[in-house]
Amino acid sequence: MKKRSFKITWYWGIVIIITLVELATFLIAGPKHTYIGVHDNLDIHIADYQIMRLNNAFFSHAKTLPLLGGIDRNFLLSEFYLYSLIYAVLPNFTAYITCYFLKIMIALISGILLGKDVLENKYEKYEWLIVLGSFIYGLLPLYPAFSFAFASIPLLIYLLRKIANNEGIRYYVLLFFYPVLSYFTFFGPFIIGYILIYFIYRSLKDKKVSFSLIISMALLSVSYILIEYRLFLLIFAGDQKTIRDTMVVDNYSLSKILLTIVDVFVKNMFHCEDLHRFVVMPIVLVSVIIINFIHIKEKDIKKLLTDPINLVMYFIIFNCVIYGLYYCQIVRELFEMIFKPLKGWQFNRTLFFNPFLWYLEIVFIAKRLCEYKKKFAILLVLLVLLSVIGNQSLYNDFYNTVYVNTWQIAKNKKSETLSYGEFYSTDLFTKIKKDIGYEGEYSVAYGFHPSVLSYNGISTLDGCLSYYYQDYKEEFRKIIAPALNENEAARAYYDEWGARAYIFSGTVDSIWSPVRTKMVSDKRLLIDVNAFKNLNGKYIFSRIDLSNNEELGLKLLSKYTDKNSPYSIWLYEVK
Repeated sequence: MKKRSFKITWYWGIVIIITLVELATFLIAGPKHTYIGVHDNLDIHIADYQIMRLNNAFFSHAKTLPLLGGIDRNFLLSEFYLYSLIYAVLPNFTAYITCYFLKIMIALISGILLGKDVLENKYEKYEWLIVLGSFIYGLLPLYPAFSFAFASIPLLIYLLRKIANNEGIRYYVLLFFYPVLSYFTFFGPFIIGYILIYFIYRSLKDKKVSFSLIISMALLSVSYILIEYRLFLLIFAGDQKTIRDTMVVDNYSLSKILLTIVDVFVKNMFHCEDLHRFVVMPIVLVSVIIINFIHIKEKDIKKLLTDPINLVMYFIIFNCVIYGLYYCQIVRELFEMIFKPLKGWQFNRTLFFNPFLWYLEIVFIAKRLCEYKKKFAILLVLLVLLSVIGNQSLYNDFYNTVYVNTWQIAKNKKSETLSYGEFYSTDLFTKIKKDIGYEGEYSVAYGFHPSVLSYNGISTLDGCLSYYYQDYKEEFRKIIAPALNENEAARAYYDEWGARAYIFSGTVDSIWSPVRTKMVSDKRLLIDVNAFKNLNGKYIFSRIDLSNNEELGLKLLSKYTDKNSPYSIWLYEVK
């Protein structure tokens, strides 16, 4: 009997080597030397998971969590998302790194399944392209908390194709469970909306109703509701106004809307900054021009509408246009009039599908290039791979970790960027809590993100949450009113948005910026101490040595430092 030999192909070798190098980097760096995006990451989601862990609240109901003066558990992410479940069972940093590699695997497996389904007996010929294309998509530095939702888009398409072709009930079952990888607010309504558009198209084309697509929409709708039941309870069973009711969206002029459409076409938005502008976009645009020139030259005008590369580009442009139209007052008010429960919901998040579409274009272009010169196609894909690994962005954790550590070694000094461990500085805050005999008293942070306090088990009146009760926003505003009266930018930021209920400076924007060196000339704390007391506030943790603490009636308890922390914390107590 002939033994089967195991052979690793060159493209799987690339996948394995890069994955192992990245894994080794994070393992060696550890929390102390891993540099990951703070914005909407360390300052919100990871701290939220830590709050739930400390209060045994992942699966709890009718439970108040010590954030924003005491908030219902239902305001935080559902426990049924796979991303959340991983945090429920693993330590936070381990969970983050696990999710980082799991999203790569989800994209890789999803892309291969879709590639095999589409290419059928031609798959083996293009396996290298599908594997590398899927791997690249998995490497994209997209919003970490919802990275599974981005990575699993090919899986969704695969399941819908199987269902549309009536290939078995198991695909309906898998589709029903698909939302555990997704996220309703960012993706759910758009996915259902796109299926509806496809349903209408298929019905008109086939001249019959596609019941499989109707069932698909129903299954996804029910599943999203079940998984995100906490959010739906707040929306439909709650009778209190939330900050979403008072958020103000800019109304752009026509010229600014057009500029916004162009801007997101080129750069995308920071939550889904896919780095396409460096290499992918130029390649795609040049290819589109050449391909359509050939179609016109050959007088095959129909292909201007039917060529897959063109269709994907139209989809990209459509998503960019929707993003821009969100800032058109007439369009937005019409939407909110039709869908009243969704007032304040950002329907321009269709843009979140563009990372997949841009890199799908590369797969299409490389496949077509294979027909002329396979070597050129391989070089193109490898160039795209390098552009993703080798460019900086907010959530490009591997690049940022390598870059900052290399910079620090070369310069022989510390970077202003804070590592995961430095940002949360658990040893420092453990020391402070032990010293003061901390017993859950409400506090605020000044000069740094309140998520640092939350992560360390300190109850906060401040915090960041995109959805909480308007009543609390108004109560917290009384505390920060003195700062808002002096700082118009801060006033507009809070009154017109308010997701960051932070302690503001009267002169320094983003006083909470997570930098190593905190140098400010205005050392006043502008708060209403009586309003602070009324919300049961006791401690003020400050990175700034306040100049007016006596005037405010605040007692300096001590200054705290730790060798492993970049923070110097002056701890004040209300007299």
